[in-house]
Amino acid sequence: MQKNNRNLFLEIGKSEEEIREKIEAAYVSLFEGNPETERIYFQVNKDNAYITDVGHDDIRSEGMSYGMTIAALLHKREIFDSLWNFTKKYMQHQKGPNEAYFAWQVSTKDFSMIDPGAAPDGEEYFAAALIFASIIFDSPHYRKDAEHLLKAMAHKVPEDNIEVMMDAKTGLIRFSPVSGNDFTDPSYHTPAFYRLYATIIDKVFWETAATKSLQFLKSTVDPKTGLAPDYAEFNGLPRTTPWFPESDAFSGDAWRVALNIGLDYAYFETDPWESQISEKRLQFFDRRRPYKSEYQIDGSDYPRPAREATPGIIAMNACAALALPQNHPLIRPFVDDLWQVEIPTGKWRYYDGMLYLLALLACSGQFFPKTSGSKLL
Repeated sequence: MQKNNRNLFLEIGKSEEEIREKIEAAYVSLFEGNPETERIYFQVNKDNAYITDVGHDDIRSEGMSYGMTIAALLHKREIFDSLWNFTKKYMQHQKGPNEAYFAWQVSTKDFSMIDPGAAPDGEEYFAAALIFASIIFDSPHYRKDAEHLLKAMAHKVPEDNIEVMMDAKTGLIRFSPVSGNDFTDPSYHTPAFYRLYATIIDKVFWETAATKSLQFLKSTVDPKTGLAPDYAEFNGLPRTTPWFPESDAFSGDAWRVALNIGLDYAYFETDPWESQISEKRLQFFDRRRPYKSEYQIDGSDYPRPAREATPGIIAMNACAALALPQNHPLIRPFVDDLWQVEIPTGKWRYYDGMLYLLALLACSGQFFPKTSGSKLL
């Protein structure tokens, strides 16, 4: 059952007009601003557009799916369609073992696939964005696209070195469907999205996935600090990798766990642990002001010099407040932190900017479409 949408900005005293202006300013900067310093959205032609990771000069399924989510929730249908057209044309596999999945990395030069493999956070957000669009734009064809993707994520028959995205043994989202990547990324665990998927297809499967993901998060998030690792084994133990030796620590991917937990609790309130662990996370950061962007999950220093807090982690910490009860003393400082952050610009504006705008939508109660009934659909 979906709860009423909660607006944290109203709770700290901002007006409806101020909130609209804040979100519009972020959208204009990131989607329409100066192409050298602000914008991450670029139109190829009237029917195709992409989001680019400016710092790495590539196009990622993560960013495309975030962009579609933002466009749907802001009722920008032309933007949504342009991004989805590009994604289907240049990123989605139409045949072969990867059919229905998306290449996670595409060239900005000729839109060829740099890495044809899938990064499942992209698939998860694509599916959610398509369901949002089917509701907001009242268009059943988006729902059909979502169903096609979700069937592949849940039930694809393994072929060559490609596995089903929801691991067949554990029922948990894999780091990647490529054989050998038999571990997970805690930030890919999106129980609120799984509950959303269950409203249109495979109800038992996706409700079970939400339950299992929540159990996994309990096993991987440190109970004292509220921090998760970037990568983890299916049993929750932190995982290090040859290409990312610090992946057993808390960094850029793991920032997003707060959003995933906050959304699930704010809209579905299924488990008091979500509120308790969100409080632990905010207590951890509140004691360390001015805090860093990276730590070991037990709260000790990151293995190498940590970055100062970026707009991305500030945005995600504000989303943790979605799981706190009204008038909790930690809500105002962290939500006000997000309010005071300047819109990300410059070389690294892509990831910070996407998380910033997603957080504005989440904290203003606009992440799930409002419906007339008690259920989402």
